[in-house]
Formats: sequence, structure tokens, C-alpha cells
Amino acid sequence: MVRNILIAVCAFLFVACSKDTESKLFGKWQLQQVEASGTIQETDTVYFNFEHSLFMYQVYFPAVDSFLHCYGYNVMEGDKTLLLELISDPRPVEKFLPYTDWDSTKRTYTIDKLTSKQLILNSKGKTYTFRKF
Repeated sequence: MVRNILIAVCAFLFVACSKDTESKLFGKWQLQQVEASGTIQETDTVYFNFEHSLFMYQVYFPAVDSFLHCYGYNVMEGDKTLLLELISDPRPVEKFLPYTDWDSTKRTYTIDKLTSKQLILNSKGKTYTFRKF
């Protein structure tokens, strides 16, 4: 009985203390700033949500207190490359893209920093700084 409890506790600690990239990425991240060509743009209306291989891109519109979102998938390639893909579900993804800075349904990011509180991504000459929400 004691042995089974010890095994269960050890398994729980192993899962809870996992430090791999995918488990750190899990959750909701709020975009705080975008830096491009030395110019920094502050923002607080864009959210990236990660749950295993699923991804949701959210844009908040404070004037109407409403979110627009699009679902998709995320794939990690190694520890530093993050591939995101938006899908039509049920709304066509092409209607969502104008609210983003994406030029297609797929985007590749390089992870510059990932901690339990901060995520810094790079793509197409821009640096995106997120905080865990």
C-alpha cells in the first residue's frame, strides 16, 4: 500500500515538475509588445492559447468587449521552432487573417525565451513578447 502511494506521488511530481518546452508553452499567453526594425508597439489585445497540439489565436476588441478567435494546431520542432497553423472551423480562416499580421494560414516562429511567465517569439524580422495570462 505504501509502495503504491510512493509510486503515485513520484509519478505526480515527475509530471508536475516537467520542464520540457511543450509543457511550459501550455496555457494562455497575452502579447505585450511587438518589435520590428527598432520600433516597439505595445499591445494587450492578442492572445495565443496552447493545449497539447491545439492552438487558438484570439483578438480582443475592447470597444465592443468581444473576442474573435481562430483554432488551429501547433507543432514543436526541437526546442526552438514552433509551427502554428490556423484552420477553418467553422468560419473560413481567410476572414480571420486580416486581424493578424500573418500572410498565410501557417507561421513558423523561433522561440527565443520560454519560462513559466514569459514567451518571446521571433518570426519574419519581428520579436513578439508575451506574458503568461
